Amino acid sequence: MTSPDRPSVGIIGLGQIGGSIALDLVGKSRVSFYARSRQAQSAGVSEGFELCKSLEKLAAQSDMIIIAVPVDQSIGVIESLMAHLLPGHIVTDVGSTKDYLMDWARDAPWPDGVEFIGGHPMAGSDVSGFAGAKKGLFRGKTWILTPGVDVSNGTADALVRLMQLITSDLQARVGVMKSRIHDRSVAKVSHLEHLIALALVKLVRGSGDEPIVSRLAAGSFMDATRVCKSASSMVVPFILENRYLPGILDHFKTEMDEIARLNHDREGLTGMWESNSRWRQEIEERNTKSGSFSMARGQGLVDELMRLTLEGRLACSVESGDYEINIELC
Repeated sequence: MTSPDRPSVGIIGLGQIGGSIALDLVGKSRVSFYARSRQAQSAGVSEGFELCKSLEKLAAQSDMIIIAVPVDQSIGVIESLMAHLLPGHIVTDVGSTKDYLMDWARDAPWPDGVEFIGGHPMAGSDVSGFAGAKKGLFRGKTWILTPGVDVSNGTADALVRLMQLITSDLQARVGVMKSRIHDRSVAKVSHLEHLIALALVKLVRGSGDEPIVSRLAAGSFMDATRVCKSASSMVVPFILENRYLPGILDHFKTEMDEIARLNHDREGLTGMWESNSRWRQEIEERNTKSGSFSMARGQGLVDELMRLTLEGRLACSVESGDYEINIELC
């Protein structure tokens, strides 16, 4: 394994997210990858990534292992990887649901000295596979990490190393939260939107006047339904796995009923629109720096980062000393 200052990284799965991570890291760290698709293998080798024909080889030459497969494949991959993990390995994933995986990981037979921290970069596009991979995809985006419930000093140290890689080399902003809070939040701001996009496309497609309606479709429709172009192999698993999504969907139906009742109420509809329009605009203005903090190394760091994340304050750079962690917030 390499120096902790420049960890070697192994990536399992070279789709849009795994490929984008590799593109950002190549030339900075040793980047190895494992992929079953021959197309992905050829693409990775052509970009200068080191192809591993087995999980054993990938584990042997990696400090950090990033599992970048659809959420319904993550546990199977980890089970296959488990026998090859070594003390000091940090394992993470990039799936958009965390609660089910973290429940499983809590009782999994991890080898001594191996740390698993769930992860989810809030970035991506509707282009699947390595064809959708892009250097700089994560710049300025939020990357959530979900440590397990049994946090040790080793977990805290692994978290710091992972945060350094994400903020420095991938240039993302890091938040730390419990898996259930992550899944409930993502159900509102990502997974529900996929279902709404599906419903809109289905509505227009089945309207009976599809030829002319499709010609009229412009910015509003195209923006609102972009994610419906995503591969079902990626979307369907996280829709089915997010246990909070059905409740959020019911809440959305209630909101639509309330809006429908205001259909002939100009004053009520105007007030609702303006207050929510202001809030929507404010979201784009929240990316400013918000100070920094320092604290001693140790597991108390995880609780503090969770508290800051719930306040909307994310880590944009991390400096690790022998006894103290310095984090710039944004």
